[in-house]
Amino acid sequence: MKNSSSSYQTLYLIDISSFIFRAFYAVRELTAPDGTPVNAVYGVASMLGKLIDEVNPEHLVVVYDSKEQSSFRKEMYADYKANRSETPPTLIPQFDLIEQLIKHMGIPSYVQGGVEADDIIATLTKRWVIDDESHRVVVVSGDKDLMALVTGKVQMWDTMKDVHYTPHEVIEKFGVNPDQVRDYLAIVGDTSDNIPGITGIGPKGAELLLKEFCTLEGIIAAAKAGKIKGKKSDMIIEGESSAKLSQELATLIENVKLDLDPSMTKFKFQVTQGLLEFCQKYALRSLYSKYSMIGASAGIPKNDGGEFNFDGAENSSAGNSSGGSASRASVNGSLEASNPNANSAEMAAKFPRNVTFSGPEDLTAPLKEFVKLTPCFHTVDTDAKLDDLIAKIKTAKRFGFDTETTSLDPRRAELVGIAIAVDTQNGYYIPVGHTERLDQRVEQLDREATLAKLKPILENPEYKKIGQNIKYDYRVMLNQGVRIQGIEGDTMVAAYTLDSSGRHGLDFLAQKYLGYQVVSYEEVVGKGAAQISFADVPVDQATRYSGEDAWCTLTLWEEMKPKLAAAGVEKLFLDVDLPMVEVVADMEETGIKVDVPFLQELDVRFSEELKELEKKILTFTKSGVLNVNSPKQLGAFLFEELKLPTQGKTKTGFSTDASVLATLATMHEAPKLILEYREVSKLKGTYVGPLQVLRDPKDSRIRTSFNLTGTATGRLSSSDPNLQNIPTRTKRGQLIRQAFIANEGSVLLSADYSQIELRILAHLSGDENLGDSFRKGEDVHRRTASEIFHIEPSAVTDVQRGYAKAINFGLMYGKGAFALAEELGISRTEAKKMIDQYFARYSKVRMYLDETILVAKEVGGIVTLLGRKRALPEIRSSNHMMRANAERMAMNSPIQGTASDLIKIAMVRLEEALKREKMKTKLLLQVHDELVLETPTDELEKTTKLVTEIMEHALTLSVPLKVNVGVGKNWAEL
Repeated sequence: MKNSSSSYQTLYLIDISSFIFRAFYAVRELTAPDGTPVNAVYGVASMLGKLIDEVNPEHLVVVYDSKEQSSFRKEMYADYKANRSETPPTLIPQFDLIEQLIKHMGIPSYVQGGVEADDIIATLTKRWVIDDESHRVVVVSGDKDLMALVTGKVQMWDTMKDVHYTPHEVIEKFGVNPDQVRDYLAIVGDTSDNIPGITGIGPKGAELLLKEFCTLEGIIAAAKAGKIKGKKSDMIIEGESSAKLSQELATLIENVKLDLDPSMTKFKFQVTQGLLEFCQKYALRSLYSKYSMIGASAGIPKNDGGEFNFDGAENSSAGNSSGGSASRASVNGSLEASNPNANSAEMAAKFPRNVTFSGPEDLTAPLKEFVKLTPCFHTVDTDAKLDDLIAKIKTAKRFGFDTETTSLDPRRAELVGIAIAVDTQNGYYIPVGHTERLDQRVEQLDREATLAKLKPILENPEYKKIGQNIKYDYRVMLNQGVRIQGIEGDTMVAAYTLDSSGRHGLDFLAQKYLGYQVVSYEEVVGKGAAQISFADVPVDQATRYSGEDAWCTLTLWEEMKPKLAAAGVEKLFLDVDLPMVEVVADMEETGIKVDVPFLQELDVRFSEELKELEKKILTFTKSGVLNVNSPKQLGAFLFEELKLPTQGKTKTGFSTDASVLATLATMHEAPKLILEYREVSKLKGTYVGPLQVLRDPKDSRIRTSFNLTGTATGRLSSSDPNLQNIPTRTKRGQLIRQAFIANEGSVLLSADYSQIELRILAHLSGDENLGDSFRKGEDVHRRTASEIFHIEPSAVTDVQRGYAKAINFGLMYGKGAFALAEELGISRTEAKKMIDQYFARYSKVRMYLDETILVAKEVGGIVTLLGRKRALPEIRSSNHMMRANAERMAMNSPIQGTASDLIKIAMVRLEEALKREKMKTKLLLQVHDELVLETPTDELEKTTKLVTEIMEHALTLSVPLKVNVGVGKNWAEL
């Protein structure tokens, strides 16, 4: 911790209520193993810890508001603070925990019945600075009332914004001196405390009045003397009594009788056993790790050191998860008793209960005991050293591997260096591309000669490679003419397999599993405009940074590999997630071709359409002037000028989002045109323009980045650009897909799983009626409609089939009667009747969905058919909205997660088959349940059979898998 070198004795006064409420709303809901909410506790602890680390205060007091409701201000003005909303239920139990935390941290605190914290702070401030010329005060708060205390000896520190207020900053903020803040608030009022002020006079008016007349009394006297002209004078005279009341309410009391001796402010932070036990009990993991390290250096024995088990037998009844008879939210969103049949042996077998999940991400910092790891890092800058390292690799047969380059884009990146670790004590860095200057020669190896020596090892699968996001290094080396083989591990991907909802960066993993703090990239290259290329980093610094990366990756792998087996996900990692690294890397490297002339034509066409649409929209305005891209102007146009019914408001005005415009479009032509305008504008700005920029000028191919660890469900995500999100439902959206084409002599082939999630639901639920539809090859939506409406399948109309389709897919996503009614444009009564009829026919689907929620509450998450786990801590939340959302995720995640695992298996097997058969066909894209390939026309028949066979047999379910294949010269034709 930093020590203050100032000769002043500074007292830090913390307005703890400011900390508490800011922490509560800043940190997402977190719960301890027993279900106790702890997000505010965690936030306050972090804020206090940061303050202590930064200033190491010798005098510190936390000040509480009195728990009594009465105060002299309340007696003076009954509506004082009356506008404040009730304390959130999940915050109430945290007040006592925060008091306990502060005691365990040894921080002096003070509270006095019937006295507000602001007045205690004001009194302590006055006492402290009067007592000694060398005394200073820092008020730690964001409350503007307390800015009235600021002087040359008193500062205010808003730690959330990291702003220090001296008199100069107060003047900059309000335009008045600190001693005028009280009168400023008396004029403008204070909504947080419900201080009324003077109606009609705002901040700028108050500033100008106080600059001219200095005080509230001076302003009132000037108004009465006719020195203030116009309406403002009337406002002041009429608001005199309100202003004087507001002045009294805003005046800080500096002479409260306090039973607090100056010696009681002395503070020196020390880690105690009580603090460690508190952090462990409430699963404040990052704090436990930090303080256990400090405590260990002070000789405090660590606790048991075991991992926090959020979901073991000890805590299996946490929250609302106890027993089979517990009430829980059913799929229609209402609370009802558990279905007794849901606990049958048949259903119970589908839900493993002997699983554990990591806690919320914010609390999963290391529980690993902090040990002093002292690896050595070596620069390999001579041929002899390189030969020696290669000998070590051949002996070890396994090594950590990392590359340093000049760009995040592997195709544009120049290789600067290679890092290797062959054991958990050393890291080696081979510089090959650092910048040499006239005045400074860099000792490094020749790039081509080095790669020639390393290539036989990198391409030999007998030598096992371990990386962190090794997909990037794989592609970098591919562009150096080296195809890495023998990838044994990827710590980023392994972390994802272990916990898909967590963080997977090297710095976090090093802290979590090793208790080790790595050097950050910014520490080496700088930030923002001052950031330099890695090629310009001195070799000794590059050795420390990059050698550490390779060493850390190998050391992490040794820690993480057995955890994969212990967690029951080793097979998922080895058969699915790890092989996907190479599959996705090859897809990214291949890319997909775009028709540049077509995009250029489309660009012109969309520009003309935008102009025409804008002209049509302006015909409905009175002035002929409107910025269609301004939500504020659109709101005024639609709801004030056209008098259309408002559909809701945002913080900045009327809501004009897509759902609002869709509703209004049934009433007036203008919102319909605005929707069209937005569609064209988005397509042009998101796809037509960027696709021309992002394509490789050498071959006109777009190379998106597929993220292997970007979703909690196991799905791949796509970015730069996102090719999984191209709209397909509109004609204009189809035009974007038309721009993606095959090379001459080849075609694009699409293989799309048919209704895969419904098929997985049929398998997981074991529902005979749903499964029977798929086994018979029926149109499942038509069959569902016939069941719901009690008619023959041949009599089902397109509208009825559409209703059935919405129900089939909607219910597995947790949609209830209200949402279904909105989607279909029917009454809630009709929607509920359809849902009831659906579940009457597909009773095991209802049992499965209900049981999924119950078990998710018991164990803290869900598991897919292949064993992928997703933690859902919010399912035990006392917050209804958070809990309901988690319940919807619990219903869908096993289905969606299994579907994503399924298509990954198909991709891995397909890539293996294409290489085995030495085919020229390439896998290009994965878009949810669809694979897109580019295949030479002479391989089309073989490719079609191969893809269909592999995808339809990627997983054995109780219902058949079906794949639809489409072929065309462009993506829109598929």
